Amino acid sequence: MPETWVYSDIVKEHFLSPRNFLMGDETQFAYDAVGTVGNPICGDQMRMFLQIKDNKIQDVKWKTYGCASAIASTSALSELVKGKTLNQALKVGPEEITEYLGGLPKHKFHCSVLGHEALAAAIANYQQKAT
Repeated sequence: MPETWVYSDIVKEHFLSPRNFLMGDETQFAYDAVGTVGNPICGDQMRMFLQIKDNKIQDVKWKTYGCASAIASTSALSELVKGKTLNQALKVGPEEITEYLGGLPKHKFHCSVLGHEALAAAIANYQQKAT
């Protein structure tokens, strides 16, 4: 029986060559906000770091401990939110991430939800500091 890859080519590309991945020490990236979320059922964990200026995401870095869907979802999300205002970025939801990736298996949709939650946690962290 031949092996098959159940993901789109875009998922494969983001998994094998993730965008904006923070390799190494987190202190090497000067971030304004950080958000961390995890899913105790699947074990995935995401940490997102944002550089924000004038209420816009200037740069984003992330670390993810998880499967191909989790890594690809976080990579895609990091591309989708760069340059957006915080409110615009919050509107980039799991459906948009999944669509951008050309779809995810139904049992992996939660990975895109987790990415969105990490972004929302980072934005909440920033807003909390600003008050």
